[in-house]
Amino acid sequence: MDRARAYLVPATGTLLRNVLLDELIDKHASDIINIPNTGLVQLLDHRDTAALQTLYNLYAPMHPTLLILQTNIHSHILELGQKFAVSLAPLSSNTTQNDEQEGSRDKDKPAQVLGMAAKTAMALRWVQDILDLYDAYDEIIRVSFSECQSMRQSIHDAFIEVINSNSRAPELLSLFMDDSLKNGLKRKGEQEIDHLLERSVLMFRFLQNKDAFEHYYKLHLAKRLLLGRSLSDDAEHSLVSKLKVECGSQFTLKLEGMFKDMQLSSDLANGFKESGAANADLDLSLSVLTPTYWPALAPPMSEEAKQEMQSVEPPPGILRTLVEEFTQYYNHHRSGRRLAWQYNMGNADIKLQFGTRTYELNVSTYQMFILSLFADIDDLSLTTTEIQQQTRIPIEVLTRQLQSLACAKYKILSKTPASRDVGPNDKFAFNNNFKSAQYRIRIPVVAAKASVETEKEKSESMAAIGLERQYVVEAAIVRIMKTRKQMVHEQLVTEAIKQLSARFLPTPKLIKESIG
Repeated sequence: MDRARAYLVPATGTLLRNVLLDELIDKHASDIINIPNTGLVQLLDHRDTAALQTLYNLYAPMHPTLLILQTNIHSHILELGQKFAVSLAPLSSNTTQNDEQEGSRDKDKPAQVLGMAAKTAMALRWVQDILDLYDAYDEIIRVSFSECQSMRQSIHDAFIEVINSNSRAPELLSLFMDDSLKNGLKRKGEQEIDHLLERSVLMFRFLQNKDAFEHYYKLHLAKRLLLGRSLSDDAEHSLVSKLKVECGSQFTLKLEGMFKDMQLSSDLANGFKESGAANADLDLSLSVLTPTYWPALAPPMSEEAKQEMQSVEPPPGILRTLVEEFTQYYNHHRSGRRLAWQYNMGNADIKLQFGTRTYELNVSTYQMFILSLFADIDDLSLTTTEIQQQTRIPIEVLTRQLQSLACAKYKILSKTPASRDVGPNDKFAFNNNFKSAQYRIRIPVVAAKASVETEKEKSESMAAIGLERQYVVEAAIVRIMKTRKQMVHEQLVTEAIKQLSARFLPTPKLIKESIG
């Protein structure tokens, strides 16, 4: 170039440079990228940032060659995404839900539990692989591609396509965040935690169906808060704040409402204890929840089944007295509101003496009610019907609770006849001969563990999400028409899709059906 500048007019040097670039690079751009064993794919897989920077510097001056580079990187990311997706194939198999809560001892039980645990691990691994891959390409963009915006956009588009090609992506991302906030923050510094949250939110940004993620995240957050499984309140609040920045306050309104309820519940419990009404022998921890904020954690049920659930009450004694006293305390301090006790969502730690040994059991509230019937009378024997009459627990639920207490690994109750099936006339008694090497024992609790959904659960979730979408679409149409007053049908459809695309990707058919 120095010789060209010395002997030729400046315009000639530029023309010569363009000819050289065209002949030496542009015409061979695809061949250079596809050189066997040393081409673009190998450079990307080996994270050879220096060689990639040289390649970028050669291709960047010409738009056609830069486009070829972008296209090939985009395609390679899609190929890697397909490899990741292959590992998720078992998630589509039609397996039954984990029956851990029922304490089953069937021969197929270990295989089921292992199957669900393995599938959940696969789901978490898929999200982690996506995040690791993005980290690698983010470094390539910074180091090798000089923060080129067109390259970054092309890579982002590839990740958007990979993530949204998986219909389970919203559920898996929520499950990953749930696992991270329960287990993944251990031994991590503040910067590592913030990086993990930032990358999780970035993946959320790439999701098209953000409302599906919201559905799963509310379920997982509710379980973490109610069961006290979260490792860091600061991390929980930080993640919700980041989601709020992404999607606005309306998206996180219910999530923030959950945190507010937990704080108010803590204040109520402390006030109740300080009032002197609480029994000193019982350490009470309760959550007073606003129904509109919290998802329905219990499985779907008929109105009749709901009424049966609401009729459940503790057996006469300390527990019932405590419930009645707290209800009076709450009504006095929160006039105009009504408490509806959800015993199916609770759990308890109780100490029981078996012969000369004492054990601490972690049980569901229903199981506590059942065990309390045997507390004061030695050698008491009760039938299933008698237990149901005293506790009012729906018979289907009672059957599962009795199976977990009398037919599972830990036989806290003895059953006559000694079979796994529970009949109305089967008799149960306190098992004084129970022994275990462990002092603290957990009797499996319903829905205590988060796992990837089965196909049946997934279809139920999608039905709930679809119903919610219908309401959102109708609200958007009303909002648009209030503003515009009058619109052509096609313009209304286009505007509705535009407004809703930030939350999920609606189809024109859905919009038209809502318009009527």
